[in-house]
Amino acid sequence: MKQKLSKNQFLVISLTLFAMFFGAGNFIFPPNLGREAGQNFYVAIMFFCATAVLLPVLGVAAIARAKGLQSLVRRIDPVFAVVFTALLYLTIGPLFAIPRAANMPFDIAVKPFISAENLQIWLFFYSAAYFALNYYVCMNPSKLVDLLGKYLTPLLLALILLLFGAGFLFPIGEFVAPSGDYAQHAAAKGFVEGYQTMDALASLAFGIIVINAIRTVGVKDERHLVSSTIKAGMTAGVILMSIYLMLGYLGATSAELFKDAPEINGAELLSRISGHYFGKAGVLVLGSAFFLACITTTLGLISSASEYFEELTGGRVKYKIWVAAWCLIGFGVANFGLTTIIKGSIPVLIAIYPIAIMLIILSLINPLIDSSKLVYRTCVYVCVVVGTINGLDIAGVSVPLLTDLVKEMPFYDSMLGWIVPSAVAFAVTYILHLVLEKRENTF
Repeated sequence: MKQKLSKNQFLVISLTLFAMFFGAGNFIFPPNLGREAGQNFYVAIMFFCATAVLLPVLGVAAIARAKGLQSLVRRIDPVFAVVFTALLYLTIGPLFAIPRAANMPFDIAVKPFISAENLQIWLFFYSAAYFALNYYVCMNPSKLVDLLGKYLTPLLLALILLLFGAGFLFPIGEFVAPSGDYAQHAAAKGFVEGYQTMDALASLAFGIIVINAIRTVGVKDERHLVSSTIKAGMTAGVILMSIYLMLGYLGATSAELFKDAPEINGAELLSRISGHYFGKAGVLVLGSAFFLACITTTLGLISSASEYFEELTGGRVKYKIWVAAWCLIGFGVANFGLTTIIKGSIPVLIAIYPIAIMLIILSLINPLIDSSKLVYRTCVYVCVVVGTINGLDIAGVSVPLLTDLVKEMPFYDSMLGWIVPSAVAFAVTYILHLVLEKRENTF
């Protein structure tokens, strides 16, 4: 039995992991973080990378240890497994990630050239064409998509390096004073901002693809499988972290460009920076590259979500029906605009991310807790309750008594109110697990 990857295999797996997390939709967040964090940029970006880079790598390792997402979530109970997985695919699919990716090229390469009064009608026709193309390709799979993905990753990397090189050699300005939550809570704000990449959620849904790739080259032992995944993931993570640092630096040094636009989103920010250095041609080239990259991303997400829901319905609702449904929903959501989509995703991510983080942690320490349902259920349901109440509160919905109670939790104002109660839940249930286990062994 093979226990180690060769150097070439290690490189291939590392690049596979990198490609999985190298989503074009994620690039809009580091520049905005840099612009708002200013002088606190380096603290904020490190904690951003904790949830945007480190956590997804650990997520893939957790799926390796659990032998798949369904095996992991069924440790809670079957109903939770279905609800959580469905919500996972909807979040990284038609509700948020797909329309967000669809809007990115529009905000980069189309929006700067049209008037505000014509913006909505242009967005309508653009998104209609975008999702019509997605539907057609999903119904008629082609190797062209794989070919685009193969060459677009290097192209996007080259464009980002070129943009960063210009920004590093000829910075627009200096780091300014931090604004908003970055002024007092840069670490916590950066940590939560990393949720927006949705990569930890994607690692749970698609991590098995990477695991199977490692298994096919002969690594079967669980311990070596997990260690190989983490090592390859760290290599991919270093590359991804470098990209986020570059993009964040561009945002941090370009705050002077956006004094007149405090509500600007990351796509518009990248467009203005590109226009500053390379003019309209630079904006169009960057927008075109992002359009092709986003198409490959949304095609993969639509196909994956459709396959999952076809399986969930036992084949009664066919793949093509789900593809049509997701394209229609994506089209509808996309017309709200990128800024609205990002804001709308925050309550859902605040609710679902603590659950994902807890599942990853419990899977990685599973040998310690012996798959204890007491530990799994208590810790996860605490995250469900606190995360949901926090998310509802952000959305302006108050739950009588519970909202006021949860607001008293430490770190609640930083949207991390789940940490202390879930840690207490783990400590109590783990001790109970040990006591019950000892009693069973005694008798």
